[in-house]
Amino acid sequence: MELNLSNTVQLITIISFTAGLVKYLIVKPLQTAITALKEAITEMKDMLFRLDQDQKGIDKRLVAVEEAAKSAHKRLDGMGVH
Repeated sequence: MELNLSNTVQLITIISFTAGLVKYLIVKPLQTAITALKEAITEMKDMLFRLDQDQKGIDKRLVAVEEAAKSAHKRLDGMGVH
């Protein structure tokens, strides 16, 4: 195949069409999927942060309940109640 201006234009056209097709059929869906995954990861991070904050609140309340129970046991022991 002799390379002349007509053949070169045809090759460039075919390569450009193929590149556009690859971008439309492969790259674009991958970009969409990656964006969706990024958003899902961000939502999961936010949810984990909220769960961590909730857990810290529960821990604080549990410590208060344990201290109250310990104090009540001491008062009951002081009264001679078993």
